[in-house]
This record gives sequence, structure tokens and C-alpha cells, in this order.
Amino acid sequence: MKRSKYLIPLSWEHHAALVNANRVKRGLEIMAQEQIIREFIDYVWKTDLHPHFDREESVLATGADWQKVPEEFRRHMLDDHREFELLAKTIAEEDDTDRLREAMIRFSDLLDAHVRFEERQLFPAIEKVYDKTTLQRAGKELKKRHVPGCVIWKPEFWKK
Repeated sequence: MKRSKYLIPLSWEHHAALVNANRVKRGLEIMAQEQIIREFIDYVWKTDLHPHFDREESVLATGADWQKVPEEFRRHMLDDHREFELLAKTIAEEDDTDRLREAMIRFSDLLDAHVRFEERQLFPAIEKVYDKTTLQRAGKELKKRHVPGCVIWKPEFWKK
């Protein structure tokens, strides 16, 4: 199914999120320095993901139409958002290298799964149950508040 033009700004952000999830995964695979990956995740969390989640929650997850979305989808989105908050805090503060790496792996895996869930399940449900006026209003607000994802980062720790 083709994505509604009103949700495209979020899909653009999702693309950047997938790129960044793969960067973290690749960096961990090639044993890049954990501190560099930690700084990258912190930056992505603060500049991309946290604001993205805020847009989803304040623009999409409000109003009567949101209540028409299946509860399991609504809960899944919000639970994932809360888990990312906890993971970001853990990654920023963890001193034990093994636990830090585990949290980074979980962050990368969850980011990949979360984006795929929203694109394949949540957004089609929203497109099905939201009325056109609500989608148009949401699309206008999402476009206005859109922030391009982190695509440039030095050092490129994911490259060998």
C-alpha cells in the first residue's frame, strides 16, 4: 500500500532511523570504540528520535481518531517510545562494557523493529481509520515540524 502523503515526513525520518540503527549494529560488529558509538546514540536520541517520538505522540496520538487505532498498536508504539528513553539513559550512564554493548545492541535492534512496525502496521491502521481532515491537519503539522535525520557523522565508526 502506498503511504499517505500526510505521513511521508515521518517515513523520511524512519529511513534515517534505519540508517542509524544499521550504523550502530555495524559499529558493534567491527568492534568500534564504545564511547564513539555512545556519543552517536546520544546525539541521535536527542536530535532525531526524541523529537520524532514527540511529534508522533503530540500530532498522531491525540484525538478521537487515535482511539480508533487498535489498542495493541497504540500500546506498542508508546511502550517502545518509553523503552527507548530508558535505553538512551542506560547507554549514557553505563560503565560496564558488556552491559553497555548489550544496551547498544538492544537499541539498534529495537529501532529497526520499531520503524518496521510503524511502517507496516501502525501507519496502515492510521490511514484506514483517520478521516481525511484529521490526516491533512496532521500532515501539515508534521511537515512544519519535520527535522531531517542525522546522515553525516564523524568519525564514521561503522566503516572499517
